[in-house]
Amino acid sequence: MSPDAPQPSSFSPWRRLGIGFNVALSAVLLLAVVLMVNYLAARHFRRLEWVGHARFSLSPQTKRVLEALTNQVRVSVLFDREAPLFGYVSGLLKQYAYACPKVSVEAVDYTRNPDRARLLIEKYQLPPTAGDQVVFDLDGRTKVVAASEMSVYDWSGVLKGEKEVHRIGFKGEALFTAALASLLEGRAPVAYFLQGHGEHNPAGTEGVDGYASFTRLLQHKNIAPKVLSLVGEAAIPADCQLLIVAGPKDPLEPAEVEKIGKYLEGGGRLLALLSYNYRANYHLSGLERLLINWGVLVGENLVVDRSHSTQAGTDLVCTNFSPHPVVRPLYGRAIHLFLASSVSPLPGAGSPDAARAQTLVATSPEGFTASERTGDALRFNPTRDVRGVIPLIVAVEKGSMQGVSADRLSTRLIVAGDSIFLCNQAIEGSANLEFASLAVNWLLDRPQYLAGISPRPVREYHLTLTQGELVRVRWILLVGLPGAVLLVGLLVWVRRRS
Repeated sequence: MSPDAPQPSSFSPWRRLGIGFNVALSAVLLLAVVLMVNYLAARHFRRLEWVGHARFSLSPQTKRVLEALTNQVRVSVLFDREAPLFGYVSGLLKQYAYACPKVSVEAVDYTRNPDRARLLIEKYQLPPTAGDQVVFDLDGRTKVVAASEMSVYDWSGVLKGEKEVHRIGFKGEALFTAALASLLEGRAPVAYFLQGHGEHNPAGTEGVDGYASFTRLLQHKNIAPKVLSLVGEAAIPADCQLLIVAGPKDPLEPAEVEKIGKYLEGGGRLLALLSYNYRANYHLSGLERLLINWGVLVGENLVVDRSHSTQAGTDLVCTNFSPHPVVRPLYGRAIHLFLASSVSPLPGAGSPDAARAQTLVATSPEGFTASERTGDALRFNPTRDVRGVIPLIVAVEKGSMQGVSADRLSTRLIVAGDSIFLCNQAIEGSANLEFASLAVNWLLDRPQYLAGISPRPVREYHLTLTQGELVRVRWILLVGLPGAVLLVGLLVWVRRRS
């Protein structure tokens, strides 16, 4: 054949048509297979977790709570996506949504989507400065879980002199499941504010005297706030699961104190916020003698710590926390107290049934008490005042008591020498709001929801590179890897052209 003769076509028109038909039919069959697989997967959904530590697998307790859901639960995750816990929170809540179609999750980064975050804050009446939090909404009833409640920390390094506390556990599942279970109960636990002695007004919106912000915190935790008077024959109601005595100006009557004492002996929970220096105008509340029986001594003094004060010593910026569960998550934060008195634990009697009192918050070693009153001022008296670390807030627990009903496993108290720090004007400053939330959680602990749900381990990895190694890694990522892909593509192109 002459070299100038035309080359015959590789495939005839019918051959090309057959190949095209086969390709189209294969594509249609592939699409049909994909649709069938997706249809079967939607009807027979299964998720397998391949990681060894089961980071997001749900416990049987959580699955039982999710199976009990009949109405839609909306979960709003108000979180900074750069926060260390965001991956844990979002990943775990996705498992809740996968396990139960009644759970819908919306993640809102308030730094990138402030408009949507503002709408949720207004809808749920959240404090604008509350930070990272998760809101559970079931038929208009809400439960809020703050990020400060979710971590377990290792304090061993601090005890050895290190400055850093390591996060070793994530309590998200226990808290989220407890939130859902409390919403499913239908009836909210009741917290009573004692009134009749000039206490803070739980519905008041005024700055110092009002406690509306604290009341709203209780409502966000699905706790029903009510008011209570113990004058006359009135008694503490049987449904009282938390009694709050917030800054009485006038002393309680002995009969009222006796009723509170019987309530505590029956396994009650008490949050006593006493303000000897401001609201009570240097008068005792009447609870002091009762609190001594529970291992707590309330001082008739003013605590001063000028090294941790913003108002010439009259206020206290407290960063000295104990390892107690109420304040352990607040390490690195500060609680701001105003005109506080000392509240110190007394040694227990040593019996198994004795109340166990433990300091939660204290001053720095530069603190001291002032009990010598001259007019409207208090001064240091060397005969009865002390210097050093002064306790300010104490937690008390007493368990294993006979005659205590099943839903009251132990008596718990938190006693603070200040009530101003939880008023409307101060509660959103520093870590006051987080402390209030953690204190209420501890006082109203309902372990039947949390039993068996252990914290998930948090693994931290630190990669240390020198400046030269960092430069080499940057060149590898920015030049080496893309260059290798381009080189392979060039070799393939040259090979096909040759």
